[in-house]
Amino acid sequence: MKKRLKKILIFGLGIFFLGLILYQITLYAQDEIRNYKKYGIALNGERAEIGLKELSKNWNYEYYNDSEPVNEDLANKMFKTFTFQNIETGMSYEIDSLNNDKFYTGKLTWINSNILFWKNGITAEMDTYEKVVDSATSEFLHLTYYFCDDNGNKNYYEANHYISKLDEFYCGTPAVMERERQRKSGKPYFGNITKKQADSILTNWNQK
Repeated sequence: MKKRLKKILIFGLGIFFLGLILYQITLYAQDEIRNYKKYGIALNGERAEIGLKELSKNWNYEYYNDSEPVNEDLANKMFKTFTFQNIETGMSYEIDSLNNDKFYTGKLTWINSNILFWKNGITAEMDTYEKVVDSATSEFLHLTYYFCDDNGNKNYYEANHYISKLDEFYCGTPAVMERERQRKSGKPYFGNITKKQADSILTNWNQK
């Protein structure tokens, strides 16, 4: 009986220490400084190759971690971690006044963390553009490059173009439902235009 209890105890301690090591790896994957160094300026070479806007050292960024709400609920964070949920972290960038693209408004970078450490890493990055038509109307263009999406599809663009008017009501429910439908399909996400069309829109904006 004592030998059996000893084996159970050793097994339990082994599981505990394994879980502790994996948790520390997960925390490391969420570290702000580490992620900025790895996916900030250092990624500009790859950005240039795939057509994303290169990052400027003058841009300020804000880091976020969706497992750390305002109250920093540790129990919630551990629950998400040990139930194998993806924990999304990332950075949003504030463009400085020296930016030479008058339509470029910002960049968002999404980075995944999971106790299944092979799922960790950058998942997507979005460049946002806005053209002010008049005091009540603006055109928006969002270009998102997926390094790896929710379903494992890799290295592709999603492009969205839309017009916003201050005097028109917009309901986001259909867009959310469409997004979920795309996710469940297992196929790459797609927007309302192609990357080629988005490039043409930007070219047209800059010619006017």
